[in-house]
Amino acid sequence: MADTDLQKEVTALRKELAKLQADLQTLAEDSGKAAKQATDTAQEATAAALAKLEAEAQKLMDSLQKAGAGAVRTGEDTIAGVQESIQERPLVSAAMALGVGFVLGMLVTRRG
Repeated sequence: MADTDLQKEVTALRKELAKLQADLQTLAEDSGKAAKQATDTAQEATAAALAKLEAEAQKLMDSLQKAGAGAVRTGEDTIAGVQESIQERPLVSAAMALGVGFVLGMLVTRRG
């Protein structure tokens, strides 16, 4: 009778062990799936962040190009205005250039 009880216990332990092995296998599979989902989610978030950064960088580049084009236009307009002023009053322009040169020369010789 002791052998029968022992065999029943061994059989019960084997069943319990098989169940534990199955549970561990399921747990391992679920962990693998969860890790893959976490990786996929991280990759999607990274891709979305990268796309957003690229869009913001493009907006910034467009703004810089517009600002640069505006600065070029302003510079060209200023040069055209100065040239026109020189052509309209060449003697006054030459006298002003001479005066500015004289003042700069005085400042440089005092420091040197």
